[in-house]
Amino acid sequence: MQILKNKALLLRLKNPNKVTKVVEKSRELSDNQVVVNWGVDEAHTLKKLNINVPSPIEGKYQWSGQYKPYEHQKTTAAFLTMNRRAFCFNEQGTGKTASAIWASDFLMTQGKVNRVLVICPLSIMDSAWRNDLFSFAMHRTVDVAYGSKDKRKKIINQGSDYVIINYDGVEIVAEDIANGGFDCIIVDEATHYKNAQTKRWKTLNKLLTDQTWLWMMTGTPAAQSPLDAYGIAKLVNPTAVPRFFGSFRDMVMYKVTNFKWKPKETATETVYNALQPAIRFTKEECLDLPDMVYANERWNSRASRRSITRNSKINLFYRPQVRRLRHLTPLST
Repeated sequence: MQILKNKALLLRLKNPNKVTKVVEKSRELSDNQVVVNWGVDEAHTLKKLNINVPSPIEGKYQWSGQYKPYEHQKTTAAFLTMNRRAFCFNEQGTGKTASAIWASDFLMTQGKVNRVLVICPLSIMDSAWRNDLFSFAMHRTVDVAYGSKDKRKKIINQGSDYVIINYDGVEIVAEDIANGGFDCIIVDEATHYKNAQTKRWKTLNKLLTDQTWLWMMTGTPAAQSPLDAYGIAKLVNPTAVPRFFGSFRDMVMYKVTNFKWKPKETATETVYNALQPAIRFTKEECLDLPDMVYANERWNSRASRRSITRNSKINLFYRPQVRRLRHLTPLST
């Protein structure tokens, strides 16, 4: 395979006709060669034909933002653009938020996505997602849908490229979201959707169509039990799990007593197969991450506990150019 001027792919195939029949922007050449437009739709079609080609983000995207992506972030972004529904299980601190932002921004530039809904914990709507969107996609409009129902509705209907909302806020304005033109949904800390019987899960499921891009992110999938995989698998890859939860439980657990179940030896493999397609990078695998930098801050130990909690929170956070652990050192009295 060759990439021609970041515009087309030159493929040598045993049966070129199988591509030219289904890919409109393709042409058969001599010597069993086919030239195919290097676009998102064409790449997805070739993937369905079991022809592995790189995502066009690798050659056509100007990586936006204040920082340059690391190789694992590029790989993650490319993976997301090649999978309409997918999991990202990269460990905390590897910059998966930035990868999802770059991937969705690229799809916007290609006209494949109109608006993005980010569903995440209330505590990181501003501190993580809004800040990271400003850092990596400052050319996009961003709003946080929080507050009263009317306020949330107004924000959603303003037409911002990205709207950030907390889990339980989705149900409050589900109708507006459904009519808001959101064709890409990113769920951070996806294990909040592990239970397919909750209103939260059912609300999200109703928002999904065959054309919706859905990326579910967490660094700890099924951390407490194999059963935690059922809800999120049913959203991303519903054909990989049984229709009913009880059937899935019987696949991954065995009954010890009426009130006690234990994982089967094959549970890990079963869960792995259910949680696909997925990508995962550990920190150890991200060899280009910078070293940890420590910064000390001092505070007056005589200050009230409430004031300290409010003004001097302990934070552990990641930025693409530096990982910094901030900790507090009390002043001597």
